[in-house]
Order: sequence, then C-alpha cells, then structure tokens
Amino acid sequence: MRFEEFAVELARQDPAAGKAMKIKEAGESKYPYGLSVVLQGREARFQFIAQSAAGDRFDQPETPVEGEPVPLDERRAEGPEGWLAGLLASSGSREISGIEQWSLREDPADRRHGLTVEFFSGAKIYARAL
Repeated sequence: MRFEEFAVELARQDPAAGKAMKIKEAGESKYPYGLSVVLQGREARFQFIAQSAAGDRFDQPETPVEGEPVPLDERRAEGPEGWLAGLLASSGSREISGIEQWSLREDPADRRHGLTVEFFSGAKIYARAL
C-alpha cells in the first residue's frame, strides 16, 4: 500500500503524466494495488504485487531499510515501462536498491512488460504492465 501511494504521488508530480491515480480509482476491480496514468494521451496501467524479504506476499508495510539511492544504469525500455523505471530511479528514494526492466531481459522467452523494484529490506514490488 505504501509503494502504491509513493508511485501515484510521483506520477502526479511528473509533468509528462496525466490523470495519475490508484488502479482501483480507475475502475479496476481485478487487481487490488496498482497505478493508472495517462502518458502521451493513452492510459497505462500497472498491477503492483508485493513480496516480503521472506518471499511471502504481504499487505502490511515492512520496516523501511535505507541505503544509497541507485541510479538506473542500463538503458530505459520504451513506453510506459521505461517511463515508470525512470520515474522511480529519479525519485531519490533511499529504500530502492535496484530496478529491473522486464522487456530488456536477455532471454527473449523471459521478456514481458513491467518492472521488478528491489528494496534494501529485501522486499520486492513486481509492477506488471496491463
């Protein structure tokens, strides 16, 4: 829930984005957490799935662990996936330890559209493009 609030607030502050809101507010009932945003005149939606450091999905926030903010070292994916990766990487969050863009994976069979956001706590957020 905390990540969803964070991502929505970042998107609302981005001049390239419009109509940023929680995915539920956009009328999505299938997925409990996520982001809906308008980019270049088209709606983009991401489902957020949280995984704790222990590997379980959870609905309660973990205790934040901070480190040095990690820049997005690799190139950015095209479209909404690259936009979200750049938005998160430029946020300066001291909790994010890494961002993997799925469409840039080496194995073509493993490429999808979305992100894995890793945290210094060991938790992960999977942001799947819908």
